[in-house]
Amino acid sequence: MATLVHNLSEVFAVSIIHSLWQVLLIYLVVRLLLADLIKFSAAVKHHISLGAMFTACLWFIYTLFDEASAYSWHFTAHAPTVAQHLPLIEVLKKAAATDDSRYEVILDRYLPYISIAYVTGLLFQSLKLIFAWLQIRQVKRTSRQDTFWQERIQQLSALLNIKKLVAISITDKIDVPCIIGYLKPVILIPISLTTYLSVKEVEAILLHELAHVKRNDYLINLLQQVVMVILFFNPFIYLINRLINREREHSCDDMVVNQSAPLIYAQALLKIEQNNHQQWQLALAADGKNKFHLFNRIERIMKTKRPTPNVKHIVMALSILTITAISVSWFSPAIGNGRFSVKKLKPVIENLLADTTKPTAKAPKSSTKSKSVAASREGKHIITGGHSYYYTDGYNDPKLEAWGKQMEKYGKEMEQYYNSASFKEMSKQMEKMGKDMENYYNNPDIKRLTDEQAALGAEIGKAYGENSDISKYGEKLGEMGSKIGAYFDSEEFKTMNSRLRKKYGISEFHNGAEKNDANFQKYQDELKSHIPAEINATTDEMKKLGDQMRQRTESPELKAKTERMRTLGDSMRKLYNNDQMKAKEVYMRKLGEQMRLYADNKQMKQLKEQMKQLGEQMRTYTQSPEFKRKLEQWHKEHPEAEWDERPELPEVPEKPEQPEKPEVSIPTPPGPPAQ
Repeated sequence: MATLVHNLSEVFAVSIIHSLWQVLLIYLVVRLLLADLIKFSAAVKHHISLGAMFTACLWFIYTLFDEASAYSWHFTAHAPTVAQHLPLIEVLKKAAATDDSRYEVILDRYLPYISIAYVTGLLFQSLKLIFAWLQIRQVKRTSRQDTFWQERIQQLSALLNIKKLVAISITDKIDVPCIIGYLKPVILIPISLTTYLSVKEVEAILLHELAHVKRNDYLINLLQQVVMVILFFNPFIYLINRLINREREHSCDDMVVNQSAPLIYAQALLKIEQNNHQQWQLALAADGKNKFHLFNRIERIMKTKRPTPNVKHIVMALSILTITAISVSWFSPAIGNGRFSVKKLKPVIENLLADTTKPTAKAPKSSTKSKSVAASREGKHIITGGHSYYYTDGYNDPKLEAWGKQMEKYGKEMEQYYNSASFKEMSKQMEKMGKDMENYYNNPDIKRLTDEQAALGAEIGKAYGENSDISKYGEKLGEMGSKIGAYFDSEEFKTMNSRLRKKYGISEFHNGAEKNDANFQKYQDELKSHIPAEINATTDEMKKLGDQMRQRTESPELKAKTERMRTLGDSMRKLYNNDQMKAKEVYMRKLGEQMRLYADNKQMKQLKEQMKQLGEQMRTYTQSPEFKRKLEQWHKEHPEAEWDERPELPEVPEKPEQPEKPEVSIPTPPGPPAQ
């Protein structure tokens, strides 16, 4: 049982550790793809980011099963085997190099804690998701249908060619419009929405919510949340999730702008943000899930967003990606047998980490143990933890030693390939191009326009800030809306309304088509006559406040600032559409592609295939009855060996320097564009 728990702990912990670099690698690739070096639409960027998230999740699950497959899960009390507790990768790594060729960090004692922390976090995140779902169901149950806007929703749905029946309800439980449900989607709008938005602005917001329905975003967001629960421990999955949310909102914004005026839509987003005090994990709100992203969306809607990539971020992401690939090749990291190990780089790392206190000559030790014990110390075989047997490279098997030397030879050839002058030259050119572009985009003209645009944005934001009149109006409208909503939700109103509907024969689910009917007018007049004067007065005051807010948001001063921002955006576009910079961008793309294909050339593929074949040979041999008999016999011949401690390793004589190999040839990238 203890062995089973240990194996499960190691499988989960190793998979979690691997997931960190796996998702980092995926995130860097996505950032490069979305860096506007290639012009993708927001919808395509959303699909790329979403595919990256699902790839990360599937890679994590694959790693779990792959790690588990390296263990034998059928245990016997008296016949432990080599592969029973040790993943194959550890056998290959230990056979390919002696202990002094790798640095090791013992993780065995921490593995159970990592697994326990993961299971605990998984349960906590699952409960959070369930609680969010219950909250949404509660809001949906307490909402009521709005007949006027239901008719308008049907018209807008036809505009976007939506075949589903989309319902619309009003509620006082939310601050901004949002969409919930996939099979039967429902748009929820706050009860006070129409008091501070014009009809055109409300329609623009409803178009945004219908765009989510058109794109099936609710279902996709639900799958996102499931992936976030599984990979909650990984910080890079949150970065990918943020990219998905951003591009999803951009895609819906594009659909809205194609059907309505950008200025009206931008004004609507600014207004509803002032009333947003809640975030729903599973619902899709019109202002997105990040209020700090709202201004960037408005810039993009108004076509003032800078169209060129942030070169500094591109170069940084590409550099990290390159360094990661080289590091994995050089250090050959391995996790298994409760240890994390990396390959030593000679002589650099040895010089940095050399033990300056080590004596120059080792004094001879007197042996007080039998020859059989001394013989056991010549090997490197460790047995720890009761009945758990771990084979490393202690048993000096001639075949494994020969194969290990050949594997090490392949590794050195691959290492030399990444150290070639051609690859270093490409990295140098990439860095130079990045600096040139960064210097250009940091010139005074662009900086002045950027600063002016930021200042204008701050002024516009200040007009809608917490201490502005619009904010105060919004707070008052919220209070009044809550008061009116409480009355319309009261039993008193519902009883009176039900009685009047029966009196005039009005259906409970009327759609407003009969609003010009004389009988319906009588029903409306008598209904209003029974509503308390206080509620009517509050309704009139809300309309006045709504008119005042519209006057502020549609003021000439604000329109002038918006026009100035558009002019600044046009000026910046002219500066960014520089032919010389575009040529450098094209060159950087080609150079990046050249570096990406560097590891896929014929020579590298041949090396990898040779290493794979050799690894299969070693795997087959270590699983063979012949090898297991030899190992069992070695155990019997050394019964007095101290299994609970690592035996001292004999000093290995320094190897002579290898002759320098010819440089590996690669295709030469095109020369850089003229300065």
